[in-house]
Amino acid sequence: MTWRRVLIVILIGVFLYSSYELITYYYDAYKNKTTYDDIRKQYEEQLKLEEEQTAPPDANHLPDKDTDSVPDEPAIMDRYLPLLEINKDIVGWISVPDTVIDYPVVQAEDNNYYLRRDIYGERARAGTIFMDYRCKADCSGKHTILYGHHMRNGTMFKDLMKYKNKEFFQNNTLIRFDTLYDEITWEVFSVYITSASFNYIQTSFASDEEYIAFLNTIKEKSMFESSVELSEDDQILTLSTCTYEYDNARFVVHARRVRK
Repeated sequence: MTWRRVLIVILIGVFLYSSYELITYYYDAYKNKTTYDDIRKQYEEQLKLEEEQTAPPDANHLPDKDTDSVPDEPAIMDRYLPLLEINKDIVGWISVPDTVIDYPVVQAEDNNYYLRRDIYGERARAGTIFMDYRCKADCSGKHTILYGHHMRNGTMFKDLMKYKNKEFFQNNTLIRFDTLYDEITWEVFSVYITSASFNYIQTSFASDEEYIAFLNTIKEKSMFESSVELSEDDQILTLSTCTYEYDNARFVVHARRVRK
């Protein structure tokens, strides 16, 4: 076999492999979009049903207060019950205004399981939006962290890149991450690009002073200024995804739980 034939065989092999990879990528993207479109539709239908069933109480028929009763344990909202039948690892729902980010969130026993698995636990390049395994699923801890892939087809956490634009940052400060038990609004106060070596995902703090120092650091790193004030009593939410300005770079969005 001459070198020309060898080169032709190599080129054909490269073409076939590239074609396979391309077809597989777009098929996975289509399957992923269909999966989460269906989940989202089911969630929205259940949410609408839940809202219709929730009517203001009749002032003339209010139950008597029992001063000796023990407060009930927080109940899982009805909207999640069908989703929990699909996946018991679901811990909430994340939505960011003016983006496609509108997804269920899961939590596993580590931060690897859902990197390449969808909501059904099946292999998928896009994975699932997931909570750091160290965080408390009900957001009762100081710091809650969610991870998602930066998908080229625009899904998952790709739209976090919009926060690199100052106008978008200023006009989309309020986001929602609801747990199974509570609807929670968060106010964005810092966005930036960083190396994965920077410990922006710290979840344990030895003292209030250490926590405040952490909050000040991540606020100062922001690409844009924010008027949000932070204290040791605040809880924060972090959204994290890959970005490609340099090797091992991350794009990070920090938000403070809106005070009641």
